[in-house]
Amino acid sequence: MVKSFSIGESYQIWKNQNQNSLNPLTFHRYNNLLEKHLLPYFADIIARDITEQEIDCFVDRKQKENMSEVTLNMLIMLLKRLLQIAGADTIKLGLEHTVRVRAGKRNIEIIKEEDQKLLDIIVSSSPDPKYLAICLVFKMGLSIGEVCALEWEDVEFEKGTIQIKNTIQRIQNREETGRKTLLVKMLLSDSTQRKLPIPNTLLHILKKYKQEKGYVLQCKKGKLPDPRREQIRLEKFFEKQEMTGYNFHILRDTFAVRCIRAGMSMENLSYVLGHASVAITAERYKEFLETKQERITIIKRIMELV
Repeated sequence: MVKSFSIGESYQIWKNQNQNSLNPLTFHRYNNLLEKHLLPYFADIIARDITEQEIDCFVDRKQKENMSEVTLNMLIMLLKRLLQIAGADTIKLGLEHTVRVRAGKRNIEIIKEEDQKLLDIIVSSSPDPKYLAICLVFKMGLSIGEVCALEWEDVEFEKGTIQIKNTIQRIQNREETGRKTLLVKMLLSDSTQRKLPIPNTLLHILKKYKQEKGYVLQCKKGKLPDPRREQIRLEKFFEKQEMTGYNFHILRDTFAVRCIRAGMSMENLSYVLGHASVAITAERYKEFLETKQERITIIKRIMELV
């Protein structure tokens, strides 16, 4: 007779199978989600006894807790895997070839025009080296994790280019005592690694603070630059300038929108941002692309009349 696994038992099997095979960052992220959200809800339930209604109730509960669609879909994917380990019928439960939670349209927030102009002036005046992260995100569209992972050897000063190949992320190590935060440096996928030209203004700033080796962002020897520390610096920077507070995601989106308005194609913008596909870029900045296309249509109609 085939043993009926509980979700908790399936989790232990999953953990043993994946803790040494998955990327460490991915494993910690999945494990944290399982321990924090799935196990408290399903741990003692026999996998083959779970109903589609119970899964829907779980989804509704997490939506009411304002969990993001991305995280919720990741949880459903992990639940599906645990059910498969236990031999449950995931097709009957509606988990095959189905996206149960679809992300709604996300409004892109960008920096106000007057603040963009002020930031441009500050960036052009060679700011303090502790503000290099602001420059790299605002003027090149890098993610803060990518900025933190940059080393001086990634910068080719003679060619005026920079190689983006790593990222740093913060994760919660729930296996340690308490909730200790770990910084993990990981190699980007082949599709998101890229070499980018450095704007002259930014190249001048980088030359000013150039070191023989080490990370571009200053940090203690033997330590990794911390994205959270950079976010705190960003917040203090805006307070000092008496400007509206923005985060690095908004700086990056502002860069992208400026590129679109300047005429950059979706293909090139997707490469610059390190997106896995052009479709991701087009969907994210769809509203700004439509505005651009509408302008082109109006101009063409007028030109046909003259």
